[in-house]
Amino acid sequence: MPALTDSSTTAPTPRSHCRRGGHAPLALVLVLALALVPFACGEQTTEDQQLAPASTRAHLVWKRAHAVEQDLARALALEPEELCTELATISCTRSAHLISLGGHNPYTKGIFEPVAEPLVTTPLALDRVVLSACGERVERDRSGEAELFSALDLDGEAPSADEPAFGETVEALYRRLLARDPLTEELAVLAELLVDDDGEPVSASRFAHLACFIIATTTEFSFI
Repeated sequence: MPALTDSSTTAPTPRSHCRRGGHAPLALVLVLALALVPFACGEQTTEDQQLAPASTRAHLVWKRAHAVEQDLARALALEPEELCTELATISCTRSAHLISLGGHNPYTKGIFEPVAEPLVTTPLALDRVVLSACGERVERDRSGEAELFSALDLDGEAPSADEPAFGETVEALYRRLLARDPLTEELAVLAELLVDDDGEPVSASRFAHLACFIIATTTEFSFI
């Protein structure tokens, strides 16, 4: 996640795309009117009260190959070339899946400009990179000094949802990948990874791998 900026800083004024038609003021009035409807129609429902606050930024930017590589490497304490490779030699982010991840290379791939929007293969490419990177971090923590999953016994079973090791692990992942603490609802969702379909505890390494994968493939991580 990008660092929060000071609200007192004046943001650059975006270009208007509605100057010729002259309908911008009318459109703005309609949007504001619709936004105020719930407040003009009596009490808010429980569902309305639980809605997340509106985003202060109306524009999301797709996190492309280089940004994904750098953010994952920093969060998981890995070198960029250690995140993911195909055939043990071809970098996923710099070559094998570069185009799907929004990059370009005119010299080796003949792609002079990056694609404007995510491709059909983009989610698959991102899943491939993240799954590999998370697995690499788990194996390194299992075989050596733990960098990220120090609260877990990676050779044993996953902890229960009420054990400190669960909360500490999820908190560490959220802080590294999303720069915030997990919400109560998010903790509940990730607690479902602690057991298999039969209700039996999974291994701690499997839980760590899947929790890392799920958090690092959220929309919050994929866009800035």
